[in-house]
Order: sequence, then structure tokens, then C-alpha cells
Amino acid sequence: MAQAATAIDLANPRLLQEKLERTREQILALQEDVDKYSDVAATIAELPKKLKHDVMVPIGTRAMMPGKIVRSNEILAHLGDEYFAWKTAVEAVDVIDRKKKALAKQIKAEEESLDALQEKKKDVNNLLDIQKLYEDENIKEIHETEEESESHLVSRATEEDIENYFEIEEEERVKNEGAEWDWDEMMKRVEELEAMEDRGDDVDEETKEPEPPALSKEEQVAQLKAKGNDAFGKRRFKESIDWYTKAIDLDSSSHILYGNRAAAYHRLKQYTKALADAKKAVELDGSWVKGHYRMASALSALERYEEAAEAFEQAFELCPTDEKLKQQANEMRAKTRPSASAPSAPAPAKVLPPKDQPTPSPTPVVPPPPAAASDSVASKVFSGSILERDVVQEKPVVSAPASTGAFPTRRPSRFMGNNPDGKVVTFEPVGQPEPVKRVSRFKAQRSGGAQ
Repeated sequence: MAQAATAIDLANPRLLQEKLERTREQILALQEDVDKYSDVAATIAELPKKLKHDVMVPIGTRAMMPGKIVRSNEILAHLGDEYFAWKTAVEAVDVIDRKKKALAKQIKAEEESLDALQEKKKDVNNLLDIQKLYEDENIKEIHETEEESESHLVSRATEEDIENYFEIEEEERVKNEGAEWDWDEMMKRVEELEAMEDRGDDVDEETKEPEPPALSKEEQVAQLKAKGNDAFGKRRFKESIDWYTKAIDLDSSSHILYGNRAAAYHRLKQYTKALADAKKAVELDGSWVKGHYRMASALSALERYEEAAEAFEQAFELCPTDEKLKQQANEMRAKTRPSASAPSAPAPAKVLPPKDQPTPSPTPVVPPPPAAASDSVASKVFSGSILERDVVQEKPVVSAPASTGAFPTRRPSRFMGNNPDGKVVTFEPVGQPEPVKRVSRFKAQRSGGAQ
């Protein structure tokens, strides 16, 4: 039903014209996006050439203020949907190139759709012209069905019809005879070819297609590198190594090829080979930041942190706008330092008394008597008499010796004490203790004075 409705809509000249206009507008919009991406890519490519750029920052719709662009090698790239990532200028340009390729595919699809719509419009216009011609000439279409046409009597052919038929047959026969090979002509052509072979001429020289020109060394290296990059992007690292190796065999002076192969080796966890290629890339071009970064990554994976820190620092000197390189260098330096926290000395062993010697019970501490208060204060606070008694120190009770059996003796509780009879009494806490009622000094004086 949807296809039928679409066909009916396209048969309408007005709807078809609207569809054509919308398609043209889409193509123009896509082309504008491609031009904008090209301008952005050209601007980003110029940013890393300087550390700072003076720009005018818009404020609102009509105001501008001077500003500066710093960290020009860090671009927040839009990856798609709501995802963004920090990229270098070169990586951001690569992202823009991929988007331009996707837009080019969309433009090509829209142009094909536009061509199909234009052909459809021509057919509709031709149909309208024929319909107008029928109306002008008063020609009516035949609406007779096949069954109705077969039901009618067929008239006999006349002599004129038979003569016309045989004339057409004769013309077809003469045409076919002219198209067939002549045996004599064919043998004559064979003799000519044999004579050319005897003279040493190339028989297929006339029909031989020109061979494509041989590719130069630079073009072959570029093709092999492109194939390696494509395999690397599809995570076929072994295949990418093969392509990079073939390209290096043709051009061993390219530091980029060694760096790319080092990255592929690193993904396969072949860090020794990755380190060798990274060192070769740095030897060929010591100012290439990625070469030092590849070497530092391989050294870090091999746990050679001191050398990795030096490589990261060298990369940071070449690209001071990339703070991540400095951070990674500090991390490598931190791994090379010994641990700051030294092991603590073992605690001295607790000396236990000998088994034969009894453990004396703690002597109760008698608090000192309070200082004597004045007669006026004592008379108001305490109205009774004071009775002095002698403090008799209790004899120490010898506790039972430590048990040497399988089960140790229960450790005395802090609630244990000694009664006058010498028996050990244990006071276990029961419930929650009641809070102590505190009375202010002035309230106590008032209550004492009232007595």
C-alpha cells in the first residue's frame, strides 16, 4: 500500500515538483556542511603552529571582546550523538575528514535520487503531452478486454497482406546473409596474420589495450601505508604489521611507518618489538612527538619506569601544550621512588610474671580528704556533725596461679573487687546506669540554709 501511495504521489506533477525542490535543498545543505567542515579543518591545522592565538570572542549578538586561544593542540571533537573527546589537532582533522566522507556519500545518494525524480518528471510530462494529444485529436482509448477481443471473428488475410509479409521476410533474410562470415574473406584474413607473424610483427598490436603506467615508489608506499591504516582501524593488527613491513622494505627512511608498526606491536603486547621500532622512528626524526610517546609507552609496559619517564619528558619538551605527557612522566617518576612509609618497629613483648609468683591484687587508692571549707559555707551546706574514722588497709589476697591447661583462665573484669572475707566477688553490669543528678552550688546553699 505504501509503495502504491508513493507511486500515485509521484505521478502527481505538483507533488513531484515539491519532492524535487526538497531534494535540491538537502543537497545544498549537505554541501554547506562540507564547506564548513573544510573551513574548520583548515583553521585547526593552523592552530598547533603557535602556542597562543589572539582572537575576538563574541559576547551576545553584537559585542566582541579580545581573547586568546591557549593549549592550541587540544581540540574537543564531536564523535557523534552526545559523545565528545579531547583530540590533538591532527586527530581532529582526521575526524573531520571522516565526517566529510560520510557527507559525500549522502550527497551522492541524494543526487542519484534527484536524477531518478527528474526522469520520472520527464515520463509524467510525456504522459501529459500524450493525454493532451488524445484530447485534441479526439482519440479514445480501447478498454476492450482480452477475452472480448478473442470472441470477435478474425477476418481473412488479403493478397496485399501476404505480399507485405513476404517482403518483410526477404528483407530479414538479406540482412542475416550480410551479417554472416564469408569463408573466403576469413581465409584471406588468416593469411594476412600469418604473414605478419613471419615478419615478426605483433599480431595483437592493433587490439592490444595500453597497459596502465607503473606506479612510482612513493605511490606504492602510500598505498601500502593506507592498507595498513585501514587494517589497524579494523583491529586487524597482524595484517597491518604485514602492510607496514612491506612499505618499510620500499622506504626505510620513513619514521611514520616505524611509528605505526610500533603502535601495532604494542596492541599485540609485543613490547620489545614496539620499543625497537619506536627507537628507530626517533633516530630518523628526533622532533616527532609520537615517536617519543611510542617509546615511552613500550618502556612503561616493560616496567623500565626511569627510561619511560625520560621519554615522556622529552615528548613534553617537544609539545609543552600537552599536560598529559607531563602527568605521565610524573607517574613514572613516582614508580621509581622507594616507598616513603618504612615498616614500623615491632612492639616489645609483654613480660609475664613467673607461674610460681602470685599476682598481687591492686591496692585501692584512697582519695585525699577535701579541703576544709569556711564555717559560713559549711554551716549552710551541711548541718550535721563530722565523724572521723581510721582507714584500715586490707590485706592483699593471693589470686590463683595461671592455668596451664588447654583453656586459658578468664581475664579479670574491671568490675571485680575484694570483700572483707577475702572472696573474689564479680560485679557484672546489669542494665543501663542511671544518670547522676547534679545540683548547682547555689541551690545546695539555699537548701542548706533552709534547714
